Amino acid sequence: MKFEKRHHLLSASLTVLFSASPVLAQTNDGASKMALEEVIVTATRRATSMQETAISMDAMSGSDLEDKGYSGIDQFIDQVPGVTALSGGGTIANRVIIRNVATSTQESGSPVIATYFDDFSVSGMFSGSNGLRLVDMERVEVLKGPQGTLFGRSAMGGLVRYISNKAQTDSIEGGINTYYSNTADGGDNYGGHAYLNLPISDTLAVRFVGYNYQNSGFIDNVELGTKDVNDEDIRGGRIAVHWDATDLLSVDFTYLNQSLDAAPNWVTTTRDPGDLNVAGDEGPDVPFDLDARTKIAFIDMETTLDQEIFNLKLERDFDSFTATFLATQISTEDKFVMDERQFVGGTSGCSCDFLEPGHAPNSEETDIYELRLVSSGDNSIDWIAGVYYEDAKTESTQTVRYLGPDQLIFGFWPVTDGDISIDNDFSNKGSETAVYGELGFNFSEQTNLTVGYRYSEVEFSSVTTKADGFFLQPPFNNDGDLVGQVFATEEDVSTYKVALSHSFTDDIFVYTSATSGYRRGGVNQPTINSAFSTYDSDTLWNYEAGVKSTWMDGALLANVSVYLIDYSDIQLVVQDPDTFARETQNVGKAEIPGIEFTLAYQFNDYFGMSFAGSFSRPELQEDVPGGTSGEKGDRLPGSAEENFALTANWDQPIMDGWDFYAIATTKYVGSRLNDFNLDLDVELPSYTLTDLRMGVRSSEGYSISLFAHNVFDEAVIYAIDRQGPSFESVPTNRPRTMGVNVAYNF
Repeated sequence: MKFEKRHHLLSASLTVLFSASPVLAQTNDGASKMALEEVIVTATRRATSMQETAISMDAMSGSDLEDKGYSGIDQFIDQVPGVTALSGGGTIANRVIIRNVATSTQESGSPVIATYFDDFSVSGMFSGSNGLRLVDMERVEVLKGPQGTLFGRSAMGGLVRYISNKAQTDSIEGGINTYYSNTADGGDNYGGHAYLNLPISDTLAVRFVGYNYQNSGFIDNVELGTKDVNDEDIRGGRIAVHWDATDLLSVDFTYLNQSLDAAPNWVTTTRDPGDLNVAGDEGPDVPFDLDARTKIAFIDMETTLDQEIFNLKLERDFDSFTATFLATQISTEDKFVMDERQFVGGTSGCSCDFLEPGHAPNSEETDIYELRLVSSGDNSIDWIAGVYYEDAKTESTQTVRYLGPDQLIFGFWPVTDGDISIDNDFSNKGSETAVYGELGFNFSEQTNLTVGYRYSEVEFSSVTTKADGFFLQPPFNNDGDLVGQVFATEEDVSTYKVALSHSFTDDIFVYTSATSGYRRGGVNQPTINSAFSTYDSDTLWNYEAGVKSTWMDGALLANVSVYLIDYSDIQLVVQDPDTFARETQNVGKAEIPGIEFTLAYQFNDYFGMSFAGSFSRPELQEDVPGGTSGEKGDRLPGSAEENFALTANWDQPIMDGWDFYAIATTKYVGSRLNDFNLDLDVELPSYTLTDLRMGVRSSEGYSISLFAHNVFDEAVIYAIDRQGPSFESVPTNRPRTMGVNVAYNF
């Protein structure tokens, strides 16, 4: 190709195709060349140029994450064409939506995308993606469309991969990165991260990573008079060990640990609290005010989330293929304090949902085993074959205790201080056994045909082990009758892939593909108004064609893809219009046509820009039962018809050994439908967010920069959750934050 190739996986600077920080390629004599550097990825389980990979994907390098001060995927994921974030508020409860494959802003359901760290899944079967901090990373890859014939974890909507820097045996290296900033309507933020690579011998190395972020809150609880109640404390680290046991066998061990203490970034309806000891003394409801950033609750809510992940990877090279075995264990514990009074019509006191003393925290344990064989490549027929097994179990407890003055909930039921409405223990189990593979037919150096298949056996069960409290008994519910009963479902699912690609020249690559994917089904436990039922997997076909090209000796990159997603048997929460019982059903189908594009241009040796975006029109193809909302022609909840990102990057030497750099990024996400529920069927406004950063860096590894995130202090409405007739909770984003970043790498 015309821009210089880098045939290794540890490229120091990857082009950011969706945020476009273009970098200069180097010629063999070391002179700079005004061209975008080639990006090497491993999305197909082999090292390939991203411009010659028959998958719609984007990548951001670790150096760009550092330059822009991004440590969480929620900070940049909606810069990717066709990708948006559905934030639950802050660093908790965030979901990634790829190509508008979404069904609700309120009900999370089973994960639609998969999240990988290096070669292993880090998303639970039930909980989905987690909020691991992105520290000491090589790159982040975003793969769009189903990926089940390449990766063990089923990925119906797409896949996000965090690729870390590995332990190296050839050198000692390390670094420290610190920041201080201030948030509008909040306070001071500070923290940082560090890493250290230590070779133990010529064949053994270990790499340590640690981080701690203390970020202020910015939402005030006007009922209690407390300020900045949604502060967050994130602590974590990673240990990676690499051992070349023989010339053909390598062993990698990875340990990750992260603890998060935070509160949701929820702005709510407010009211004059009056005398907190007298029910009914409060004033009328006042609609939420994003600019004021206020909320009410009888307690200050908080969430604690602890994650621990172990992974062992064995890789053996044979003459014609490479065998990889992976064993992963994911452990998650969470506990929280929430005020649920608005759901029961309360306006004073607290229906406190929290972990009672002596109760174990909610937990999820996932064990994953995978064996993958990959042919050596460069053959007339290449192949990939894998076996995957996953077993997951959750143990959950919920206790809701009323604290406050005597009052009536639901307008008729009397409660007094200390009453327990819910005291519930339950567990879920799930497993998946799958075989998957691909065959690649290389008709020539330019033309390839790939076919893939995946067969999965999926099981799921749920059991309630305790159901006390008046709300779980008649006249409200009959959960006490369900204690000890196991409700289960199982199914077999097959998915497929066909892809054809051709390189017309070294600079023009085209592909077309058809891939299918699924999300596992589940059960609806019986209630006082509804019988036990199951729902099946929902499935989709993704039909796609794309062109990847470079022009003007590699200075201009132009990529475009068009797709049509046929989404059927959609899992949607449906409410019976007569009994008001809510359950998940396979009730609809939708079509999601779209187009995505990326343009990146290096104007000269110092200045580059990119513009990336997408257009999409996700529509229901039939009415959803259970009311007048969710009709044929409606958009899918959480879906944005367009998103764009514009990035400008300046990087120039200013004196011997020192460079100046500046980065400006603006992203726009169009309006979204909130939900199908009749009361929540409203349009969420579009938003535009801008980040700026400028600084200097030295050839000795020192750097200092000034930054501003959310420069224009725009408040985003990610969703609207209505509780009762008028009370609303709205997750929002962090206000304008300005600060300084100091780093040293050696």
